Amino acid sequence: MMVSNASRRTSQTARDAPRSTQKTTASRPNLRVAPAKPAAAKKERIWPALTVVTSLAVVIAFAVAGLFAGDIQTQAEIDGIQREIEELRETRISVLAQRAWHDSPEGLAETATRAGLVPAPEVALLAPLPAGLLAPPEGADPFTPQVAANR
Repeated sequence: MMVSNASRRTSQTARDAPRSTQKTTASRPNLRVAPAKPAAAKKERIWPALTVVTSLAVVIAFAVAGLFAGDIQTQAEIDGIQREIEELRETRISVLAQRAWHDSPEGLAETATRAGLVPAPEVALLAPLPAGLLAPPEGADPFTPQVAANR
């Protein structure tokens, strides 16, 4: 049994041992280290990226400028509308003041005088009378049409 254990060990070591170097170099491709690129090649790669970044920055700047121009134009329109509203408020206030003056006794008197009206020689105050104090009209009702009164 000892012999068999030894033979097993030798067979295990034979399997674990590296194979011959000729076999490994023949089956592997021939590899070599690539030379480093010169600095000029790196600079040549920077220009396209720099151009793209610059173009993008210019486009963004124009977009922001366009947005600001739109905001300024909208604010100018709002300011114009505000001015118009203030002018209309002032006009409304002056028209209301004119109307109030024309409704006042002084305004009514001046407007009547300009229209050619003259004041009455005497003033008679009218007061409501209770029912039954006045006799009914003797003739036809002056407010009823004559055709309807005759029939």
